[in-house]
Amino acid sequence: MKFSSHHSLTNYKTRNRSLILKALQWVAEADESLARNEILTDDEIIRTVTAEDDDDDDVNPVNPAKFSHSEAVATLNTSLQWAEEKKFESLEIMLLSRLRDRAFELKIGTAEQENTDFFGH
Repeated sequence: MKFSSHHSLTNYKTRNRSLILKALQWVAEADESLARNEILTDDEIIRTVTAEDDDDDDVNPVNPAKFSHSEAVATLNTSLQWAEEKKFESLEIMLLSRLRDRAFELKIGTAEQENTDFFGH
């Protein structure tokens, strides 16, 4: 089926109009958001941030656990197998593979450093 240039122009105008409407809607929402925000002086901003920092002292870290390089390698191996089974894009698989390889390099480097420290070389 062949489209006329008039048909293509109509589609272009319709798409363009749709994009303009979306942009205007976004601007209107941004204006509403800005209108709801309170305007603060520099001193008020500093007091607010300082008060928030004081509140953070009571918060415990979400994940204080430290992971070994070996655990990272094992986890990334599992993630890599999962991504391959799920037919992830090759770029994503390459990224996971590179992360796994980097964790392995760190694991080897740590083992070499421990051997050097132990044997005094």
